[in-house]
Amino acid sequence: MRTILRHLAVAAVGLALAGPLADAQAQTATSKKRVFIDQDGAALGTDMISTLAMLQSPDVEVLGITVTAGDAWVKAGTAHMLRMLELTGHGHVPVAAGAAFPLINSREKAAAWEAQYGEFSYKGAWNPGRYHEPDVVPTPPTGATTLKPIDLHGALFMIQQIRKYPGEVTLWVGGPFTTVALALGLDPEIATLAKELVLMGAGFNVGAGGNHRINGRREFNWWWDPEATRIAMSAPWKRIVITPVDISVKTSLNDDLKRRLAASNARAAQFITKFHPVGQSGGGGFMWDEISVLAFLDPSVITQQQQLYVNIDIDHGPGYGQTIFVEDVVPGPTPRPRTMPSWWRVATVQWDLDLKKFYDQFFQLMTR
Repeated sequence: MRTILRHLAVAAVGLALAGPLADAQAQTATSKKRVFIDQDGAALGTDMISTLAMLQSPDVEVLGITVTAGDAWVKAGTAHMLRMLELTGHGHVPVAAGAAFPLINSREKAAAWEAQYGEFSYKGAWNPGRYHEPDVVPTPPTGATTLKPIDLHGALFMIQQIRKYPGEVTLWVGGPFTTVALALGLDPEIATLAKELVLMGAGFNVGAGGNHRINGRREFNWWWDPEATRIAMSAPWKRIVITPVDISVKTSLNDDLKRRLAASNARAAQFITKFHPVGQSGGGGFMWDEISVLAFLDPSVITQQQQLYVNIDIDHGPGYGQTIFVEDVVPGPTPRPRTMPSWWRVATVQWDLDLKKFYDQFFQLMTR
């Protein structure tokens, strides 16, 4: 509870000091899809590449980006995001630093869980091999940035932009839900004011691809901050679309795709070529977040999906951080809609995709 109050107090102070924020983007055609991005910030890999894919779309107006702690601490992740924008020609897009820590989960709590139930293979900013203190900002492998984040907490920036365009903003989330949970705590109405919630997260029936060695239902974005996930997934969004681990592990940033991109002089393609060269697999494995972006831009990429009630286990036992889900209908000779408690929400869960279309459209975006 102290952690939650500290987050909200910081956000409230930011709101009092911020005042009106000047619009950092030129007005665009109203036919464009308005998107607010909430992402964590590993220097390389799916976080940056998926964000870049959204920015590259001619059909999208990105209103802003919030960086949340997860794959990297928030200060480092913000520096990574700004550097990617700088290198790819998207430096005009405003970026705000969001939540610095999960609401309740912590490195120490995760270690205690592991001692009892088994080790995680991936822990994001808590990974022992590259751990550093939260306030330390190592120079990104992409180089130091000259850009600065805006002087407004990410939760407040999110609220501001959703309220600015009621009913029009898709909130796209590619990392943990901590900043979203803080925003909902300050302004619960943003869930009904947003157009939809689109996200990469959760795992259902797959045994690999999550942060636990054998359990894909414990997916990193949701596991990092289970309580924030429960808050976000219980809010009354008009529509929720989930790209889970199950479909993500069907894709990869493979060498054939990299070779095609390397032939282009486009800044986005060259960003990938420089930092994900042919033959290098590190940071360029499954295309978790990219599927979510491409399916948002063109839903025909998805060939199979299902409506399910979806949420997360927040009991502090062996199931902590696991995806939980229930069919939205009661099966039988005469199926009927299932009645669930109010904290359960129906989501569209993506199961399969047209791989050729996905790779072709990704290539087209990155070579614009």
